[in-house]
Amino acid sequence: MEIEDSPLLKEIGFHSTDELFQDVPQKIRKKELKIPRGISEFELTHLSQEIASMNRSFRHNFLGNGIYDRIIPSSVDSIIGRSEFLTSYTPYQAEMSQGMLQSLFEFQSIISDLTGMDITNSSMYDGFTALGEAARMAYRINEGSEILVPETMYRSKLNVLHSYMTGLNVRLVPYGISPADGTIDLESLEGKINDNTSAIIAEQPSSLGNIDRNVAKISEIKKKALLITYYDPIALGVLKPPGETGSDINVMEGQQLGLHRNLGGPLLGILSFRNEFARKSPGRIIGESNDTQGKRAFVMTLQTREQHIRRAKAMSNICTNQALFAVAATSYLGIIGPSGLKKIALKTMENSQKLINSVSRSKMLKRELNGVPFSDVILKYSGKGDLQHKLAESGIAGGIELEKLIENPHRQLKGSVFLSVTEKTGTESLEALSKAIEVIQ
Repeated sequence: MEIEDSPLLKEIGFHSTDELFQDVPQKIRKKELKIPRGISEFELTHLSQEIASMNRSFRHNFLGNGIYDRIIPSSVDSIIGRSEFLTSYTPYQAEMSQGMLQSLFEFQSIISDLTGMDITNSSMYDGFTALGEAARMAYRINEGSEILVPETMYRSKLNVLHSYMTGLNVRLVPYGISPADGTIDLESLEGKINDNTSAIIAEQPSSLGNIDRNVAKISEIKKKALLITYYDPIALGVLKPPGETGSDINVMEGQQLGLHRNLGGPLLGILSFRNEFARKSPGRIIGESNDTQGKRAFVMTLQTREQHIRRAKAMSNICTNQALFAVAATSYLGIIGPSGLKKIALKTMENSQKLINSVSRSKMLKRELNGVPFSDVILKYSGKGDLQHKLAESGIAGGIELEKLIENPHRQLKGSVFLSVTEKTGTESLEALSKAIEVIQ
């Protein structure tokens, strides 16, 4: 709806709503909502609900690639819905915030136990920005001018890294990923490592969805460079933790640990590292101490942000954390326990294989990548048109094109699509997918 001559628009320097939203591409704008002027709040709400009801709904979900639809115990929402957590923010007054401080301390402890790392800070914004903070942290430690990244890293993740490196004399240098099984090409990686290498970033599972056995071998060839690993936290139910495979800094996206998808955010960044790098870490670390009466007390042990110390000495300008979601992750992991996490990881892998089997009869989709997939399964699509739109007609969400996520993939992988599963993926959904593909043929 175009509004002109609005006092508010004039106040902020615009003449119309079209001018206000000029950064939004024309092709995705709704041309006319037909909302009458001057209607009441009740009428506007009712009309908005009618418009929203026109949205297409999906009965079966095969979307993933970083945000996953997992089973969340109802007790998680119950815990973080309590006013003590829901209304809490950064606990500046320790004497007023012992409950939140203890919860964040427990978050750090349980994540450090999960990852096998020495220290975890009290959370970051999301996985991608946490990776950017990890890269800057590595630069502060050894000041190398190059950071090696997988050539198949998602474009969106790479863009965030580029943004975080702005202002530093650091180049992001890609290294090879085998198009045969999606694992790190160790020969390619070793050839890129030199005295200027600040860090090596490795993903587990890889961006192509497979569990990468070569991540554990990087510590043998990394020389003075730091190893930054980006792990799927659910995969740690079946994989060796990064602390046991030579990681210096580990990053995770915590959305899968008790957070709903929420249309893609907000999320939970998790950052863990070796003890000797604590003074170079961003954010804050919660510690345990004793009060003046000798009782157990929790405090902010380390605060390295610019608001707390001299700006030039700050490790980061990250000004908050995801405290509520850190509590959610702590609750989730505490509820399911180690055995539950292992069962969820194994069920996910089982469903990945079922997905491959369910589409194996199709001539349109073929599994060409060798190796063991975790949640994201990459399949070569030989049909015409956009598979994602075709599946949507059958009420199925999924089939994202590889080229939409990864810049310049290997020639043999071009034309591939992603279908993703979790422990939640049921037989009904797999059968619906199989039938939909048969119709496409």
